Amino acid sequence: MFSSFTKAIAFGIATVLPAFPQAPPVSPQNEQIRPPQGAQLVNKIAAKVNGDVITLNELMIKVAPSQSVLMSRYPRRGAAFQRQLDELKSSILDELIDRAIIFTEFKNRVRAFPDYQIEDEVKRVVRNVYNGDEQLFKRYLKATNLTRDQFKEQQRKELLVQVVRGQQFGDVANPKENELREEYDRWSITNRDRTKDIGTYRRIYLHKGRGGGPFAQLKLAEDIVKKLNDGGDFNDLAKQYSNGSHAEQGGLWKDISRTDLAMEFGTLLFETNGSEIMGPFEDQIGFNIVQVMERKLGPAKPFSEVRDEVQRRVISDKKKSNYQKWMKKMRARAVIEKML
Repeated sequence: MFSSFTKAIAFGIATVLPAFPQAPPVSPQNEQIRPPQGAQLVNKIAAKVNGDVITLNELMIKVAPSQSVLMSRYPRRGAAFQRQLDELKSSILDELIDRAIIFTEFKNRVRAFPDYQIEDEVKRVVRNVYNGDEQLFKRYLKATNLTRDQFKEQQRKELLVQVVRGQQFGDVANPKENELREEYDRWSITNRDRTKDIGTYRRIYLHKGRGGGPFAQLKLAEDIVKKLNDGGDFNDLAKQYSNGSHAEQGGLWKDISRTDLAMEFGTLLFETNGSEIMGPFEDQIGFNIVQVMERKLGPAKPFSEVRDEVQRRVISDKKKSNYQKWMKKMRARAVIEKML
């Protein structure tokens, strides 16, 4: 349904994204909804930490999954899109800077992790970030000029940082049972098997090639959203306007597996709450208006199997203030140059 992930990587690495034009060209029927790239080359270095380089490519590897969701959520791009994208880049760049500082300090320990542990981490990323779609993950590697071995080395560094962050930063009281259960409830949402997510939703789909072209269809989609928010009936509006295959059923899609959905659409459906009207979301050939009726989230490992991990998480969280003080000192000692 959506396929903007590779475009998100390409846009982020090579261009500064322009805003969506507010007025259509003379012949909108022949235009794509995405504006011409108008590529502006940007510095290939995102930051330097103690002389070590964090490349723009490395930054965009982390940004791309969330950026592709933003691109789908904001068909017109605009100020809100750019603000969220800038905040996302800034936040992830800060994380990469902290990772570089820690890695410099403890890099002699990076080989302590066995290969099977790194491979398990890669599988977790494929499952949780790419809906378990190995082919999508391979396209991602190709788009970022990474081999699987290079990606594994990145994950090795990530694990090192996680271990350092979880180290002793002062003694804290052992967590109580209710604290463990509360943390498990949060953990189980984040670490569930997303390939088992099942959803029921209503969807109005407007094809870009119909009704005057993409600009007109986007305007129509926005008008339909307004009607829905003003109390319009989704079933009736879907039958009236939708170009989707389930239009005659009022746009109802029942018990759809997340693995049957594109990554961006799966994120928008299953990583949100509530049943409010969402959209219009853009994909390659149209615009989507969605209302989620039911989410059946995939299972997580039972508490008994992950109790030790949950306990470590609770203890680590209690030590967070001490870690943050330590990290602040580490940053103060480091030579950091941001290029963005």
